[in-house]
Amino acid sequence: METRNYVEAYLNAQGVRFRLIPHPPTRTLAEAAQAAKVNYHHLVRAVMLDDDQGMVMAVLPASHMLDFDSLCQQLRCTLRPVSQERLSGTFPDCEPASIPPLAQAYGLPAIIDDQVATLPEVCFEPGNHRALLVMATADFMKLHGQSRRMVFSRPSADLAGRDEFDFVTTKTSPATQGLHPVANLEERIRQMSTLPPLPDSTRRLLLLRNNPRGTIPDLVAIVETDPLLAAQVIRYARSAFYGYRGKVESLRDAINQVLGFDVVLHLALGFSASRALRMPADGPLGTRAFMRHSVYTAGLAQALNTLLPPASRGKPGLVYLAGLMHDIGFAVLGHLFQAEFYLLNKAVATNPRVPVTLLEKRMLGVEHTQIGSWLMQGWKMPEEVIVAAREHHNEYYRGNHATYANLVLLAEHLLKGQQPSDAAGDEVPPAILTALGLDAARVIEVTTRVLEESRPGLDEMAGIMAA
Repeated sequence: METRNYVEAYLNAQGVRFRLIPHPPTRTLAEAAQAAKVNYHHLVRAVMLDDDQGMVMAVLPASHMLDFDSLCQQLRCTLRPVSQERLSGTFPDCEPASIPPLAQAYGLPAIIDDQVATLPEVCFEPGNHRALLVMATADFMKLHGQSRRMVFSRPSADLAGRDEFDFVTTKTSPATQGLHPVANLEERIRQMSTLPPLPDSTRRLLLLRNNPRGTIPDLVAIVETDPLLAAQVIRYARSAFYGYRGKVESLRDAINQVLGFDVVLHLALGFSASRALRMPADGPLGTRAFMRHSVYTAGLAQALNTLLPPASRGKPGLVYLAGLMHDIGFAVLGHLFQAEFYLLNKAVATNPRVPVTLLEKRMLGVEHTQIGSWLMQGWKMPEEVIVAAREHHNEYYRGNHATYANLVLLAEHLLKGQQPSDAAGDEVPPAILTALGLDAARVIEVTTRVLEESRPGLDEMAGIMAA
């Protein structure tokens, strides 16, 4: 049965009045509220948790954060988020990350936050990302007549304006205490038996990259099997970033006349691999900001690479791919661990002056650099890209393929004042300039030129990636 009809049938059977507001597909509840023209603070969401006794649904206002410690203490148990694999079996009629907060409809127990009862009305996704369902708060609470009621969430605004000390002190501040899942995220990652699957085109591109006899016709044959990927590469070659004034009408034109084999191979790798991960669109870590930062970092790192002596210069295509994929750990977090991503995204948005690395260490116990390198290794990406994902916050890294990690780190610091960046600050660490053998004045000159002359092209490419 279609998701919408299933939820409608349940509500009709209960004699509950409601209305549906259809809207274009969205990725987050904030987007859905905007598209449906409803107040975001009227939305509720469901978080699925489990312990040794089985699954339970926690229902809370969408504008609030789940306080794991408080909930576990009140229930006298240890809870952990439920994996997406288990959710798909429990809610087969629902789209991923769109669970209706109606536990009884699925034969599940529920806990509802008392603050839901104070809402003027209740709105929620009915199991898909294309509509919002609206009903009276009294009716919603009546449906949860058998659910346990308690307070176990806090407004997201509580995270706003925290001091950096809150995230480095060994003492837990009231603002962050209890907001992360009790289960250690790093341990959960280690226990995962399967990686997010790579698209077929990505696997074939990796094989081609490792084939010393690979040719342009081989590359064209792989990319053309994925029409969306082919269209992205062609649009990329036509973009203002490359400034090519001739016509680019085919994939062969993009390779032969503008980009070259190496750049197209690694560009296609980045495009296709990033499509394997689905993450929310909004916020400083959401898809739009993530893709924009990745594209700008890749473009600037590639430009800075030209300043290096030929003997120490990185391969242009690999430098670009390293810049494009360096923050892939955030995408993994958004794809596999939605509760943790939601929390970190909120914390970054409300504490722009606190380094992201401090926030994630304090709130998740693991950094995106670790998550990203874990995925890149599992996907058998080039070692240069793995190193850049793992070491792009380490200004003292001088091991294998340090050039790639150092170029990405340098680009991130230079972009810090221009856009959201996970760099610790906008001042370039002198150690990086020394390691790369670069002159600060030349670095600033190239950065200014890239941002002034290439911004329209970079924005266009970011839009292509985020589409």
